[in-house]
Parts: sequence; structure tokens; C-alpha cells
Amino acid sequence: MGNLIRIIQAFRPYWWRVLLIIVMILINATFGTAVVPEVTKMIIDQAFPRKDLTLLAWLVLALITLPMFTGVISIALDYVSVTLAQYVMHDLRIGLYVRLQAVGLRFYTSERTGEIISRLTNDVNGVSDVLSNVLSGTLSSSIAMLTTLIVMLSLHVPLTLLSLGLTPIFVYLAVRVGNVLRGASKEKQQTLADVLSVLEETLNVSGTLLVKSFGRQRAETARFSAISERLVTIQVHQTMVARWFLLSFHLFFNIVPALVYYLGGFQVIGGQLSPGSLIAFIALQSQFFPTLRQLLGIPLDIQSALALFERLFEYLDLPIEIADCSNATTLDHIAGHIRFHHVSFCYQPEQPALIDIDFAVQPGQLVALVGPSGAGKSTTAYLLPRFYDVEQGAVEIDGHDVRSVTQESLLQHIGMVTQETYLLNTTIRENIAYGRPDAADEEVIAAAQTAQIHERILHLPNGYETVVGPRGYVLSGGEKQRIAIARVLLKNPRILILDEATSALDTRSERLIQAALAELQMGRTTLAIAHRLSTILSADQILVMNAGRIVERGTHAQLLQQGGLYSQFYDEQLKSR
Repeated sequence: MGNLIRIIQAFRPYWWRVLLIIVMILINATFGTAVVPEVTKMIIDQAFPRKDLTLLAWLVLALITLPMFTGVISIALDYVSVTLAQYVMHDLRIGLYVRLQAVGLRFYTSERTGEIISRLTNDVNGVSDVLSNVLSGTLSSSIAMLTTLIVMLSLHVPLTLLSLGLTPIFVYLAVRVGNVLRGASKEKQQTLADVLSVLEETLNVSGTLLVKSFGRQRAETARFSAISERLVTIQVHQTMVARWFLLSFHLFFNIVPALVYYLGGFQVIGGQLSPGSLIAFIALQSQFFPTLRQLLGIPLDIQSALALFERLFEYLDLPIEIADCSNATTLDHIAGHIRFHHVSFCYQPEQPALIDIDFAVQPGQLVALVGPSGAGKSTTAYLLPRFYDVEQGAVEIDGHDVRSVTQESLLQHIGMVTQETYLLNTTIRENIAYGRPDAADEEVIAAAQTAQIHERILHLPNGYETVVGPRGYVLSGGEKQRIAIARVLLKNPRILILDEATSALDTRSERLIQAALAELQMGRTTLAIAHRLSTILSADQILVMNAGRIVERGTHAQLLQQGGLYSQFYDEQLKSR
């Protein structure tokens, strides 16, 4: 019931469209359902016995005009119904997208991309198709059936009761079958999500390279085939359940009219019922049963739609781990002072990823985080832009706890270049200007020049208008990294987070980028994660991390003198050259 109320509330902004649909359905029901049989009755019982050609002409003209009028109304009704359903689905789709943008990184580390895409596409489209039919279908069928029933009762009560005799049985069947289809629909959507997940994993550049390099084409085809076969089984089951239900309807709709012909004909022969009344009743009955069939079929559609809505509401109800507090302030101009106060953090309960991290970074300083893989370096950096919230302690910028300021204003002051460079499948210019879409061409070019990528861009077929392809595949790793650096340069933040920003560069490019980054870092606070120690020799402070703790700290020279873990790393890298 709760989900049904939420669905109804989704239509509230468009209440006038719902009202318009009801008005048009009433018009159609009045002129199409009630009037036409009455006109037919008048032709047989009045115009024919009286041999009144004028009355006959007017009544025949009415029979011609009424379908034209109701047809135009039906087209308008379809337009308003479909438009209403699409607007509701648009709101739902945007609501889902906004919610998924708001959830934390933790969600994306556990949820399959194919599952997310499936809910935003297959599930939303499925709901849209059902709503387009159910919305107008429920109202029009209900009103048409009620109107028809009233006229049938006015013509002959016993024949009407005979027509309704088996209806409660089919209402019960409709509810039972609807529950079965609801479960099947939910299973179908989950299987469609599995299909999309396999496609998303294997039908892209990285996935194709993986499959081909390990010779796993047959295995992946078999995996996809198994999921596809499961989908076939579910859809066949869903279809056959509905077909058996419709077959029972078909038998009912043929038996009852035959009985009405017999009993009604018996009364016409006995003079208890006029031929016109019987023909009008049969005409009404021929409208009543299809309408009843549509109305009893609607619960099946509603149950399928509810299964889809349940999946969508699961995402709409996702908890927002990182949200602005009620009294969050705007972080305007900052100097760039960073302070970690005895910070602890864990991804899973009882499995700490960071333990008592405590350090300060003065404005304009470069602080480097080094250590083995899994030591907590990236996790520490991700706490600063508040991708995660600390479990204990606090992270501050210029004395402001990052949890006390708005996320939008916080992120305006932070620029990141991550180890895994991600480029959108659009032009180089748009990729560089992603953080500042309104930047002038001159600013974009200046950022590219500082990142040492301008000359390479000019040699591409369309220069800055070159489309980089999925994940920037037309560029080399070093070129993608320099595009990412140019993107941050153009944003011009006060605080930089460099997560192995030069990891994909050759020696010459690294030297050029180090010079560019040195210029960029002037007057800015930089937190750099480094595996290649040669990139952070001039750091103001180096924090050596291991197993989620800071185990050493100092400058390069000081750490070498200590002869600890940092000195060991440095010696190993010298030997590997």
C-alpha cells in the first residue's frame, strides 16, 4: 500500500491533466457507450414501426456522427495520457539520477554498473509502458463499464444479473494471476540487469582486450547464453500465465452472450421484451464484456508495474551517507590550511582502514603520502573532499570541519588528478573544460600548454575538437594523464590532490609535467600520493603509511637518516633503475 500511495503522489504535480483525462473519458462514455445503443433501439422500436423516414435519417446521421466525435476525443485522450505518463517517468528518471549522484562512493564499489543502468532504462521504460496503458485504461474502463451497466439495468435487470453471474470468479482469478506475474516481472527485470552487466563488462575496449587476451570468447558466450536462456524461460512463463487467464475470459465471453440470446429471445417471442430493447441490450453487452476484460486485465499490469516500482524505490530510498548538515556554511575564500585531527576510518565494521591519522599542512606546502599498496594513502586523500566521512576525529580546511560546510563550496577549492584517468567520450576541449564549461578557448589552450599536451593536440585530426573515444582510448596513457592535469589546471583550485599524477608518463614527459606542477603548486596546498619517490623529493613533509597508520614523517633527508621503511623503499627503487 505504501508504494501505491507513492505512485499516486507522483501524479500530484499533473493533477489538471488527470482531471482532463477524466472529463474526456466521461464524454466518450456518455456519447459512445450509452447513446449509441439507445439510438439503435429508437431506430428499431420507433422509426421502423412508424415508417418515419425523417426520424430514421436523423438517427442514422447520429450513428455516423457520434463515432467521429468520440474518435477525436479518443485521440486527444491518448495524447494527454501518454504525455502524462512520460512526464511522470521523466520526474522519476531525474529523481533516480539525482539520488545516484548523491550516494557515496561506497555504493558504487559494491553495485554492478549493469544493474544501475538497467534500473534507469529497462525498469523506467517498463513502468512508462504500463502507466501509459493503465492510467487511461483504468479510468476509461471503469467509467465505460459503470455507464454500460446502468443502461443495461435500465433495459432488463434479470439479463444484466445473468451477464454478471461469473464476474466475481474472474476478479479472484485476476488478483491471483497478478501476484504470480508480479514475481515473474521482478525476476525478469533482475535477469535483464544481469544481461546488461555482462554486456557492460565485456563489450567495451578494456573488456574486449581482457577476453581476447585470455582466449575467453567461448566462455563469455556461454555465460551470456545461460543468462539469456534464463530470460527466455521467465518470459515464456510470464506470457503463458497471462494467456491461460485470457483463455478463461474467452470462454466466459462466448457462453454468457449465448444464454442472453436464448432467454432474451424467449421473452421477445412471448411479448415481454421488444426486439429493439434486446438488440440494444446485446449491443451494450458486446461493449460491457470487452471493457470488463480490460478492467480485470489491468490488475495484472498493475502488479507488473508494482514490481518495477519496487526496484526503482529501492534506489530512491538509498541512504545518503554524505549530506550537508542543516546549518552547513559556504566555504568561500580559503588559504589552504589542512588539518587531520586523529582521524580513524573503516570501510567495513571492525576492519579499520585508517587509525589515528594526525598531521597538518600549511598553505602552499607539498605533503606526500607514501607506503605500500593498501596502506591507506588514497583513503586519506578521499577524506579531504569528503568522499567518505571519518569515523573518529575530524578533517579541517582553514579551521572548518569539512562536514560543517556545503559539499559544493568545498569541492570548488579542491582539484584532483587520480591514478586512473577517466575521460568522457567527447572532444578534448570539453574534457579539459569539464570543471569550467564557460572557459574561453584561450584559457583551455593555456592549461594544455602548461600540461605539455598542446602540441600533441594540434597534431590530432581535429585538434581540440577531436573526440577521444570511450574512456579516451584514442590517446595514450600519458596523453590522457596530461589531459587530466590540464583539466585541473583550468579549474585553478587552492588545494590539489595528486594520486600518482605522473604515473603514466615516460621519463621526458614526467620531467616536463613536474616542472608544470611545480609552477601550479606555487601558493597552493598539495597532497600528493606517490609510489615513485623521485617525484616527491622536494616535499615539505613526507608521511610514510603502513597498515592504515602513519609510521614515519619528515623530509626526504630526515627520513633517509632514520633508516626506516622510507629508506628501504628508496633503496629498492634505486636498485631497480
